[in-house]
Amino acid sequence: MPVEGLEVGQRELSGAAARYIQRVHRLGSGDLLLLFDPLLGMEAEAQIVSASAGSVTCQLDQVRPSGYRAAPICLLQALAKGAKPDSTIAEATALGVERIVFLESERVVVRLEHERGAARRGRWQRIAVEAARQCGRGNVPAIQGPLPLLDVLAQATDAWRLQLSPHGAPLLGQLAEWRVGQSVALLVGPEGGLSAAEVSRAEAAGFRPASLGRTTLRTELAGVAALGALVAFGALRGIG
Repeated sequence: MPVEGLEVGQRELSGAAARYIQRVHRLGSGDLLLLFDPLLGMEAEAQIVSASAGSVTCQLDQVRPSGYRAAPICLLQALAKGAKPDSTIAEATALGVERIVFLESERVVVRLEHERGAARRGRWQRIAVEAARQCGRGNVPAIQGPLPLLDVLAQATDAWRLQLSPHGAPLLGQLAEWRVGQSVALLVGPEGGLSAAEVSRAEAAGFRPASLGRTTLRTELAGVAALGALVAFGALRGIG
């Protein structure tokens, strides 16, 4: 359960937090639960002291860094229209990725003005926190952008750098040597795809084309599908 400002001692929870504890988890006096602050990456064991309609009082024990370990995966996602970035954040957070970077590329049609962009990034952070609450994640991924694609490519240092492409070799086949301690950057282009020049720049920066199969997926689905495959493959290898 996400709670800001964790401190040892008694803490009264109300509103959405209390409703979630009582109605979703069906917890009451004497029950134990884990409280966490996903923005700070902290957690605390707690016991419910009392519960009434709309209010839960908990006794918090030692506050410690969250034990949740994110998968060493960075999603580099071209910015899409409407609510698609919101869905990407929620799903990538639930899948456990470490970082999400939204990109501006030649075929991205969305451009965020400074003020509007600041408000949108605040919403993105709230969406990540809510997704962390729903999946029990004790922290949230770092969210950046939108940043120019070429700048991000030039700064990429991940051990494995892949770009989704229908012309690439199978995604998981390229990760046969993925080992603990190695990070993966996954580049997903916009709806119209990366331009030929951008693909060449990505390859020059070490991003190898990787395919999810024969069908063509929308950009937001392609990214989430690839992340799911990476997370499952990483779990098999004891990574993340």
